[in-house]
Amino acid sequence: MTHLARMRRSRLVVGIIVLGTIGTAIASAMVQRRADANAEEWVNERAVLVADATKATVGELVTGVEAVAALVETTNDLTQEHFTAFVSRLDPRLNKIGIAYVPVVQREDTSAFIEMMRLTVPDYAFSGLDPFTGLEVELSGDADVHYPVQFFAPGTFLTEKLPEHSPLEIGIGVDAAASPTFAAVIDETLQTGTSTVSSFIPISYGDVSIGQAFVVVTPVHPPDTSSPSGAVAAIMIDWLLQTDLAGAITQEIEWKVGPLDGQSGRLDTTAAWVGALELPGATWQLDLEPTESVEQRLAGTPSWLVWAIGLSLTAGIAGFAHLYRLRARSRARISEMQRVSEEKDRFLAAVSHEIRTPLTAVAGLAHELSERPDDFDGTEFRSLLGTVAEQSDEVAAIVEDLLVAARSDIDNITVHLGTIDLQTELALAIESAGVEAEVIGEYPPDAWADAQRVRQILRNLLTNADRYGGPDIQVRFRADQARVSITVADNGRPIPEEQRRRIFEPYTSAHEDREQVGSIGLGLFISRTLAALMEGSLDYDHDGEWSMFTLSVPRSNTASHQPTPPAPTNLVSGEAEEDRRKSA
Repeated sequence: MTHLARMRRSRLVVGIIVLGTIGTAIASAMVQRRADANAEEWVNERAVLVADATKATVGELVTGVEAVAALVETTNDLTQEHFTAFVSRLDPRLNKIGIAYVPVVQREDTSAFIEMMRLTVPDYAFSGLDPFTGLEVELSGDADVHYPVQFFAPGTFLTEKLPEHSPLEIGIGVDAAASPTFAAVIDETLQTGTSTVSSFIPISYGDVSIGQAFVVVTPVHPPDTSSPSGAVAAIMIDWLLQTDLAGAITQEIEWKVGPLDGQSGRLDTTAAWVGALELPGATWQLDLEPTESVEQRLAGTPSWLVWAIGLSLTAGIAGFAHLYRLRARSRARISEMQRVSEEKDRFLAAVSHEIRTPLTAVAGLAHELSERPDDFDGTEFRSLLGTVAEQSDEVAAIVEDLLVAARSDIDNITVHLGTIDLQTELALAIESAGVEAEVIGEYPPDAWADAQRVRQILRNLLTNADRYGGPDIQVRFRADQARVSITVADNGRPIPEEQRRRIFEPYTSAHEDREQVGSIGLGLFISRTLAALMEGSLDYDHDGEWSMFTLSVPRSNTASHQPTPPAPTNLVSGEAEEDRRKSA
């Protein structure tokens, strides 16, 4: 029992630990999921702000370039000085690398255009940029169409990067048609008649790398022509787009823009947020992620902390449950000890009363007969000796019940089965119990049982009926093909329903409230135990008039006729057996 209780307590603690671990894992997953959702929402909000700010900045740059195109369209005798002065008064972001006006020059007009330009720039000639070195190379001028730079306002970034060169000389004469990237942007602008933004272009000049740039191109429509006669192009750098974002947001995020096309694909798919920016003539990619400090904040409660708290709580609850079970077990043991102590006191009181009463009579009469034998005549002497014998039998019966009960606790009761005459055993039991009983029924067949144990059972039943039952006692026989039954009945009050299931438990009596001499409460327990060992049964019933205890044993001709069958386990009521196991 102790081992079983320990296993139950262990299962409780293990169950708490398992449930706590599962709960902690679920809590950790929920906390992480919530943190991821919050971080995603935060990043999406910032991405919208950055995308809107970038589009607004590009829109402002387009507006500035369109202002330069308007200058070219409305000024008849535009000079380089006038062009440079006008650009210098615009938004400084427009002119980081340079702004140029490129007319459309057909091949047949090339010579006339060059001659015109040499009136102000003596050594003007068409040139291009080498795709490998970035340096200028002279062009033959025999292409079908040219987009030569007629006016150029160099930007501050170009001036700082190339201090030993003349930025104006670098730009003047460069044919944009010689560069496929620039030519494609200008062609689209001239065809659509609207402003166009290019994808990103790496720009270098010799050993100097300017970096990733993009071009904003706006067509020029002279008043006297229906188609564009040229375009204004502004070359800009990607990082200038960040200047319009508020300082707070730039401290929380890191972002960049780059090309997005079928060849290059996305620049950085590991960023927290990756999206496309739709601009006139181009689609850019925007990559955004929070700074390291913000990322740590968005990560929420660390998983290890959730696990530490969850497992700590689990351990605490498991420990509390273990202590609670120990305390409950201690209280149960104390209660059980108190119950056992009370039962012991009752048992001792009952045994003392039951044994002292006949022993007092035996001792008193024995002293009288030994000290004054001559004071009694023969009849009186025999009467007193009969009383001594009767009381001695009573003491012997009580002692026998105690011994049987003790042996039943250690599973050491033996029975000696054989053919017995139930009528003879009943007569001996009635004589031993000293009661008057009416025998009803035909002469019973022989039974297969232990004669001594049958007499002991019948004596207990007859004694109980005489003590606690009504004035009339009957013994009834009944037999069938397999079993023989003996019923001891009395017309006394029935045993209450709530006590009937307990009357066969040890040290229990259903008559404690009656004005009868108390008993130790072993008779019915011992009787049922002995009946079960003889492959029989003992049951109680009430038919409305008679209280009946029925002993049933096998008939002699149907029994196994084994001289010494194995001693079976005590067959007592389920509740009594459970109580005995718990007390063990």
